[in-house]
Amino acid sequence: MQRVLRWIGIVIAVGVLLLAGLAMAYDRRYAERIFPGVTVNGVDVGGMTASEAEAALQRALPDPQVEGITLWANEQAWRFSWAALGQQYDIPATVAAACQVAREANWAARLQAAWRVRQEGQEVPVVLIPADPAKATRAVETIARTVYRPPVEATLALTPAGPVGTPGQAGQELDVAAASTALLEALDHGESEVRLALRSLPPRLEAPEPAYSRAVKLLAAPFVLEVNDPVTDYRNDFAAPPAQITAWLALHPEMEPPAITLSIEADRVRAWLEDVSSQLGEERFLDVSETLTRTLAALEAGEHHAAARVRHPEKAYFVQPGDNLFDIAYSFGFPLWRLLEANPDVISSSLLIGQQLVIPSIDVLIPEPVVPDKRIEINLPEQKLRAYQDGALQFEFRISSGMSKTPTIAGLFQVLTKEENAYAQRWGLEMPYFMGIYKEGPDFYNGIHELPITRGGYRLSRGVLGWPASFGCIILDVGEAQQLFEWAPIGTLVAITGVAPGTPSYQETLDQIVDNPP
Repeated sequence: MQRVLRWIGIVIAVGVLLLAGLAMAYDRRYAERIFPGVTVNGVDVGGMTASEAEAALQRALPDPQVEGITLWANEQAWRFSWAALGQQYDIPATVAAACQVAREANWAARLQAAWRVRQEGQEVPVVLIPADPAKATRAVETIARTVYRPPVEATLALTPAGPVGTPGQAGQELDVAAASTALLEALDHGESEVRLALRSLPPRLEAPEPAYSRAVKLLAAPFVLEVNDPVTDYRNDFAAPPAQITAWLALHPEMEPPAITLSIEADRVRAWLEDVSSQLGEERFLDVSETLTRTLAALEAGEHHAAARVRHPEKAYFVQPGDNLFDIAYSFGFPLWRLLEANPDVISSSLLIGQQLVIPSIDVLIPEPVVPDKRIEINLPEQKLRAYQDGALQFEFRISSGMSKTPTIAGLFQVLTKEENAYAQRWGLEMPYFMGIYKEGPDFYNGIHELPITRGGYRLSRGVLGWPASFGCIILDVGEAQQLFEWAPIGTLVAITGVAPGTPSYQETLDQIVDNPP
């Protein structure tokens, strides 16, 4: 039995020695070669030396100049080779990895591993040199330049056909840093394509509002300047068509904050008004500054009309034989002091035939805005007052105008003041429902009022209504003056025409017209 056991041990020992010898022989055979069964990217490199494997892989692996990745942006594609991005095969490292397969430290384990590889095979991945970030960035920048589209700001243009507004449009850009990172990550994961996200670039000014809507409103219709001459009752409308209005407008694109503003250029409107004024002739003109203010206010409010009052120039008069300052003033419808005010160097007692005098503009007598639909007419020969509204007769009253030594001036005047119970200190008279129409002197008015009342409570002039009996005012009967007072606002025109019939002296008249006390 012992002999049998000894022989068994000998056989085992011989077997072990034999296997060890075989392993050693196998190991020596592939000491400088890759073990059989090793592949790289499907290439069998088993049994090859390192240099042979490198040569085989150089021949078999895809060309880095051809192998690449596709980048997509907005359905556009760009392809870049690995070589262009700096990515290459590290063949020596790959072969070194293949050479290390089954190189276990223990010979028994090494033999076992080598046998397993031989029987089952083992794929070794290709080692890559990563892409160069700088080259990846340059590639992405190429795409960025191609896909970049700047935002388009909203615009507004003023054309003969009207305002044309264009809304803003968003642009787009590629985030180069984010896209470069995405590209490098895709290469690291062995992806063959990557989609790059574009980001929107909104315009700072998305719409031409509110300037567009304002322009549309301004240009929707002609602008009409309603010109009126209250002296001659001249009326005319001057229309500026939309094309003209367009020339008055200016656009101002601003970016801080983003906006389009529309302005009405006062100088351009002024030029048009000056042209209108030149068409009125030599006897009338526009107060361009005043009219400009009204016109601009109307335009700013979106209105298409404004009223303009005609002004009148001063006149020259040359003294005729027999002239005196009072008669000259009266003939032109002015109180004497107005004529003296316009001619401060003139002395009444030293008038010379042919001497030039300045006749003031009649506008000094009509300083208030004119009430357009109401008018008072006083006929001195008839001693009648008539009031009209929109051309229709409203009232007709008998009057008493100024006596011969204190005449009522014929001319065009205006209701300038209103006082329910005025008091004339100069004559000690109450004047109910007084409406001042012109200044007889710098400090007091002549006007229209009810029968005056003396300090003693007597009413004057009732008995002679229909005949001149006042100190220059227009006297109405009780009740009638109140009607007119309540009907006529300040600014109502008062036209006085003709010459009053002759009258006795004031004292003679006064003796006749004192009423009995109430």
